[in-house]
Amino acid sequence: MTGLIDVGGGMKCAYSAGLYDYFMDNGIEFDYYLGVSAGSMNLLSYISGERGRNIRMFRLAAEGNEYLSLSSLVHNGTYMNYDKVADDFYSENGEDPFNYKAFYSSDKPFVVAATRAHDATTVYFDRTDMRDRDSIIDIVSASCCIPVASRPIVIDDIEYFDGGLTEPIPFRRALDDGCDNIVVVLSAPADERKEKLPGVNLLGPAMLKEYPAINEVVEDRPSVYNYMIRCIREYELKGRALLLSPEDISGAFTLAKDIDTVNALYENGYRDGMECKREILRLLNKQ
Repeated sequence: MTGLIDVGGGMKCAYSAGLYDYFMDNGIEFDYYLGVSAGSMNLLSYISGERGRNIRMFRLAAEGNEYLSLSSLVHNGTYMNYDKVADDFYSENGEDPFNYKAFYSSDKPFVVAATRAHDATTVYFDRTDMRDRDSIIDIVSASCCIPVASRPIVIDDIEYFDGGLTEPIPFRRALDDGCDNIVVVLSAPADERKEKLPGVNLLGPAMLKEYPAINEVVEDRPSVYNYMIRCIREYELKGRALLLSPEDISGAFTLAKDIDTVNALYENGYRDGMECKREILRLLNKQ
């Protein structure tokens, strides 16, 4: 079984939007899907076979202030307007409605990671938890919920933050679920080491005082991420993994809104899909 893991990265995930459009154009499907943060949103459209939907969403988010804005942060306590995203992209009469019928007709395992706010434990939701529209929206929103930039998302009276805080690249879960091979999609160059953000040690405790466990993992995340990249490189050497990442993100960051960068990342992803097709088919045991 070959699994696809998308680790997210906010607006930088325009890269994986390009990858998945290439995959759909060429009939490439995986046996298992695991999404983190915005990666889970991209995988939803990929699994449901909605070519072009992801990049349309990123372009709309980049060009206006309805989905990502400081105004929403001030008035709603969250930089991402989750209600607007749900209404426009996950409702029948929205701007670009999601094809729930196609999603539920797929039997491929789909897992989404989120982080429990009170103890910073990774929680994995699967299809049994995705019972209907509301549960899908809640789970994906929880996985995308960045501390400080958003209030935690509540599911069954439990608060959740972004799925990539404790397990930035949850490849072990994919292996534990039975994957023999994995393809890991990043939103930043694979050889770029993560460094602690300036001021985290000073601002973190103050801004996350209600969630001390989350503050700790935020501080440790860069070193954990770098370690996981090294682990996956070892699997690559064994012929069991493939890391896909943009060669250049042009200074983009998770919440950046720049249409030119979004388009460039998308084209980069589509081109990388073309260039790595042979290796992906090998991992899928199709050549």
